[in-house]
Amino acid sequence: MSLPANIPPPSRSWRNIRQEVNPSAMSKEGHRRRRFANLKFAAICALALGGTVAAIELYLTLESNPSRITDSGRSIPLKRTVFSTDGVLDQTWLDRTLALPKNASLMKLDLDALEQRLLALGQIRTVVLRRRFADNTLAVAVQEREPVARMMVQSRGEPPGVRLVAADGVIFEGAGYEPAVLNRLPWLDGVRLRRSANHGFEPIAEMRRTAELLRTAAALVPELFAGWQVVSLARFASDHEITVRSSTIPETVFDVRREFPQQLARLDYIVDFLKTKGAPPMQRIDLALGDQVPVELQETAPLKPARVAPVKKASQPKQRRDF
Repeated sequence: MSLPANIPPPSRSWRNIRQEVNPSAMSKEGHRRRRFANLKFAAICALALGGTVAAIELYLTLESNPSRITDSGRSIPLKRTVFSTDGVLDQTWLDRTLALPKNASLMKLDLDALEQRLLALGQIRTVVLRRRFADNTLAVAVQEREPVARMMVQSRGEPPGVRLVAADGVIFEGAGYEPAVLNRLPWLDGVRLRRSANHGFEPIAEMRRTAELLRTAAALVPELFAGWQVVSLARFASDHEITVRSSTIPETVFDVRREFPQQLARLDYIVDFLKTKGAPPMQRIDLALGDQVPVELQETAPLKPARVAPVKKASQPKQRRDF
């Protein structure tokens, strides 16, 4: 049957092409892709089914015997502890301090109690304990206090011992420090300690300002600071003063209400000036009086006349000069 002349023939499209593919006519690459897709679908179904079964089993276990879950977790043995710090302590110290039993369980560890045990020592400022189940490890990370001074302390029924003092006033015994490091710390004097509830001592309130003086002196006048032996806070509360006794100057007074860099700069100038003038050794420098700095010089021993019998002379009075 022929179409009328005025009706155009139907247009041809790709949709009119038959889409059936003969499996035998597929290439090897097509067969491989089809097998991979089938395997992928089967794996997804298996994982979904396994997750469903596991969830059902967990639910039934929690409903019937929840202790099975906690018992299995508590049976995880602790293999080791890993220690990190920003100070001087080491792994041996940590193991000795924690004193964990050999058969300790990772889940049974009381992390709060272990944290309080470390913080009670005073040397530890912050501590973070974390269980690592991947390798059955207890990770311990601490930040240590840095000592700025030392002092002699006598506890009840014990002989006097050296204690270290941090910048925030906390007093602690200290472990892991080299003797040379401790010997460079000045002694702290003129402080009345108060007992705390944890059988230690209350922090020294005046220590923050004192630590600022010590750190500023170490940075600005290291040669003078190296000779500082004793720092007394006996007049801190009453007169707002800190007294320093050094190997070169028996007494230097600082005003805690004034800026320490200016006082230290003036001290350095006075010491250099008197040294260049050949003045006698200094006995006392009072930097707490503002612009006028009185300086007392030590008495000089009288010279003995040559080839004559010694003659007693009255000691010379202390010389004083204001800067």
